[in-house]
Amino acid sequence: MNLIKPTLLSSAIAIALLNAPTVAAQSHHSSSPSIDSAKTQILEQRIKELENRLERLDALTQQQPQTSQSPTSPQADVKKLTNEVHLLERKLEVQEEVADANAKKAPIIEAGEKGFKMTSADKKNQVRLRGAVQVDNHTFTGESHLSADGKPLTIDSFDLKQGRVWLEGYVFNDVAFKIMPDFAASGNVLPDAYIDYTYHPSASLLVGKFKPALSLERLQGDSDGTFVERAFPTYLASNRDVGVQLHGGFNFTGHGAEKVAGPIDTKNQLTYQVGVFNGAGDDGSPNNNAPDTNDNKEFVGRIFAQPFQHSGYSWIEGLGLGVAGSYAQPTTQTLKNQATPIGRNTYLSYASLNTGFTAPTANGDTYRIYPQAYWYAGGFGLMGEYAVSSQNLLSTQTVGKIKTNRTINQTNSAWQVLGSYVLTGEDNSFGAIRPIQAFNPLEGKWGALQLAGRYSQLDVDSDTFLFVDPNKSANQARAWTVGANWYLNANALIRADYEQVSFDGGASKGGNRPTEQVFATRFQLAF
Repeated sequence: MNLIKPTLLSSAIAIALLNAPTVAAQSHHSSSPSIDSAKTQILEQRIKELENRLERLDALTQQQPQTSQSPTSPQADVKKLTNEVHLLERKLEVQEEVADANAKKAPIIEAGEKGFKMTSADKKNQVRLRGAVQVDNHTFTGESHLSADGKPLTIDSFDLKQGRVWLEGYVFNDVAFKIMPDFAASGNVLPDAYIDYTYHPSASLLVGKFKPALSLERLQGDSDGTFVERAFPTYLASNRDVGVQLHGGFNFTGHGAEKVAGPIDTKNQLTYQVGVFNGAGDDGSPNNNAPDTNDNKEFVGRIFAQPFQHSGYSWIEGLGLGVAGSYAQPTTQTLKNQATPIGRNTYLSYASLNTGFTAPTANGDTYRIYPQAYWYAGGFGLMGEYAVSSQNLLSTQTVGKIKTNRTINQTNSAWQVLGSYVLTGEDNSFGAIRPIQAFNPLEGKWGALQLAGRYSQLDVDSDTFLFVDPNKSANQARAWTVGANWYLNANALIRADYEQVSFDGGASKGGNRPTEQVFATRFQLAF
């Protein structure tokens, strides 16, 4: 009899504990302390009830003689309880099997500084939601702001530069995609929309609308630049274009090559891009899916090396060297005016013409060459590139009643050198700067601070002024720029720049266009 009572008690406790699996399984992913406490109280209450029942059963058995054959004997109750325990154990096993099967199918949802991601349980599919907002201010000073008669040449303004929300990710592990509309754009409201089949690191196929692999600074992320706007060489390359590009990367120091989706790869030692595009012209970009106007296509190629990557020498690991180029034979392709880097005021206008000429178009052979390099070591950063853009221009000259087609070869060139330094201890980078401490002044944390300066110059081919009025367009523009970037956290920053641009030509009677002086600030959120 003394052995029966502990057996009954232990069996009852087991039943009480095993009756809880349904609740436990359902709340497997919950970590709420209040729920755990409630479950504990329920189990304690049930154990007390079972103890009371055992005490009454014990009292009853002491009053009546026990027989091993009695169907209501303690041995029968133990057998019944044992059967119930086995039944509950099997029920628990089934519930666990179902829960494990459901867990294997459940997506992984993440939210953080890199956006919002939903990944399939097998990690072969992912969708990432991102966004960017840029609000700028431009304030012009000095002689660039007023003409001789006191009329404004430039307008101080607040501008919504970007308002983007986009989706990117991959399906079936290897098919990457990006769809990025820009609600702040006046015409080109879909800058990027592409598919990238990244089957192997050394050979991926990118199709759609994206940045052609030409200008180094253009290939930098639109939220990752050092200044409010890019320098002169960028505007001799196409902004975006529609086409197809084969690209890949290699590592030679024992590190396996990484698969990288998109127009640029900075993760591998040696990378290449080879593409065929409709052709968008200098600083051009098709308005969404504007159809091509002829059968001729533009060929673009780029090779870039970071030879000391993974070498263990941190001071030189961030050195990159490369060259890019393009070739096309467009027919009557519209030319885009050239504007100053930050002020974005036109200094070369293909609409301001000499008497008797029509607006020129690109017609015939065109090519571009872009040597480029960067070097990042600790807080130090240096970037430079040189650009040559050569194209045949066609215009019609009318003298009296006689119209004659006139053709010139225009070769424009530009270059820039950009230096920067992060004062607060973070590593400088071609991409975004990640502050060690996010801005929180009550705790003495101020984010990251980067200072930068650059010099940039563009020279216009003198033959251009056969068509273009030299009294309204400059033949050379030189810009020096200084700036500070305050990174509040990994997503928010404030930029402040000052730029001064001086010109040769561009004013009446062979004079020089007034020097442009502009202060610019940007408030940016990107995730």
